[in-house]
Amino acid sequence: MRIRMPGGVRGLTGTTAMIAAAVLALAGCGDGGGTDGAAERPAAATTTTQSGSPAPEPSPTTQSPTPAPTPTPTPAPVTLSDHTGGRVGTAVAAARKAGLGYTVRLEGTGRTASSWGAGEKVCEQTDGSDGVTFTVPRDGRDCDGRLLHTPKPTPTPQPEQPRDTGGSGGSGGGGTAGCELTSPAGNCYADGQFCATKHRGLSTHGRGGEYLTCSLDSGGRWRWSDGVAG
Repeated sequence: MRIRMPGGVRGLTGTTAMIAAAVLALAGCGDGGGTDGAAERPAAATTTTQSGSPAPEPSPTTQSPTPAPTPTPTPAPVTLSDHTGGRVGTAVAAARKAGLGYTVRLEGTGRTASSWGAGEKVCEQTDGSDGVTFTVPRDGRDCDGRLLHTPKPTPTPQPEQPRDTGGSGGSGGGGTAGCELTSPAGNCYADGQFCATKHRGLSTHGRGGEYLTCSLDSGGRWRWSDGVAG
């Protein structure tokens, strides 16, 4: 770097000029204008081993594998000889002998039977892990739910036909309209007709509308009479 000396310094001696030049040089170094700063930055540190080689990178930690969970065993269904079509009493006894739990259900309902006959038929047998299930038919039905017996149709009542009682002194049969009491055959009484034992002493209207009373006649027999002689 060339330093221009002021005019008053030219007359100084060589030593003095050198000192002045050194002072100016030191003043120029303080402003950082001529320095790129590269020398002042520290060098990047490099990790080395004693032999001068770079240290090896650490290897990933080796972990033991996670053990697979043990599967839960599925209970096997119980086994019992098939009693389908047999008697439920025999099937229940076999289940008890084998130490198995059992359930008796009604066919087509899924409900547990509150009671059953030992001779009832086993419609179906189902073996499960918690025991065996026997299905029996409902009352009056088969294993398919059909009625065992077709009920007889209710007969339509037919109107009763008037009939003659055939009593001594009586007349032909007649209708029962307006008659409070009727003969054992269901007909209205007539004057002079014998009375039924349960009607002795009672009165009713006859088939012709007359008012009759069951009383003893002159011969000591119970007859219906309108109270008119002859």
